[in-house]
Amino acid sequence: MTEPHPAIIGIGLVGGFGLGKQAAIEALRVGGKPNGTVPVMSPLGQRQLPAYQVDTSPVSRIVAPAALRRMNRFAKIAVLGASLALKDAGWNIPLKRDDVGLVIASGYGASKSTFDFLDSMINGEGQFPSPTLFSNSVHSSAASHLSIVLELGGPCLTVSQFEMSTISALLTAHQWLQDGCVEAVLFGAVDEVCPVLGYCYDCFFEANACGPMEPFAWDRQTAVMGEGAAFLLLTRRTDTSNAYGHVDRLAWTRSQDVTVPEDSLLVLGADGHTCCAADYRRLSEAAATQAAYTPVYGSLPGGQAFDVAIAAAVAEQDSSGSRICSAKCDANGNCGVIECTFDPGRRGHA
Repeated sequence: MTEPHPAIIGIGLVGGFGLGKQAAIEALRVGGKPNGTVPVMSPLGQRQLPAYQVDTSPVSRIVAPAALRRMNRFAKIAVLGASLALKDAGWNIPLKRDDVGLVIASGYGASKSTFDFLDSMINGEGQFPSPTLFSNSVHSSAASHLSIVLELGGPCLTVSQFEMSTISALLTAHQWLQDGCVEAVLFGAVDEVCPVLGYCYDCFFEANACGPMEPFAWDRQTAVMGEGAAFLLLTRRTDTSNAYGHVDRLAWTRSQDVTVPEDSLLVLGADGHTCCAADYRRLSEAAATQAAYTPVYGSLPGGQAFDVAIAAAVAEQDSSGSRICSAKCDANGNCGVIECTFDPGRRGHA
């Protein structure tokens, strides 16, 4: 990555742990756990699967009622996360700016709205499907709603590449900043739980879909469904005295080619899926120090954004400088790598 390195000047977190970075840190301190359930119909009858779920009710304080009625849950989660990141950076809403880009990463997209729209097509035999459900069913719906709420006129993109969504979206954000297309980028990873996801967990994992999550139990399936949003406000400005730190390196590579810097904390995206365990185990064995934050927010494709945001919040609270290497692997041998340096003495800790 060439200079200047993007600076992180705001973070926004929302998930089953609650709202904001302090809620995430508290969940990390006491041990995260699912806060809700998803009903699933199986051949043996209905059962409840645990899940990390978001309370979207606070979004009514941000979005006008008329706009809120047209907004699906996926977009509400995104608005909550984005507003927290902007508030954290001291930026006012709406932004009313054309020099700020928006990049959303989502592994599953607006899955609930998508399947609700398909159900309306099937139940109505193809006649009179809901136009609201259709417009909300596309993966870019969250970015569209968010750009309207924030009054953003800059470039807007949604990236959906499952576990590699976060690294792919951040590579785009960095390119925009490097090319001078924008002064800042609001990046966020957003995923939601839906009944179809619960059905898949029940079919594929059966009794192992109930947790608890154990990221370092390499030989056991322990993933628990999660949803939420993690946003980073990135800027290319050189005056970043209020920044959490900088993104030093971004790479989409093969898992076997990843080398963890000796002076960095390895933050593993291991979220309880055995299909990725071998790669995570190899990285873990090669690292001097390591951590996994996945029990805080659950299993979701965009989890790597949560890892970076939580690490930034922890560094701020500890008032200490640190370096991290975040690694997110998929079942096909790919690995997204994000290396960051967090500065001591941010804001009031100087």
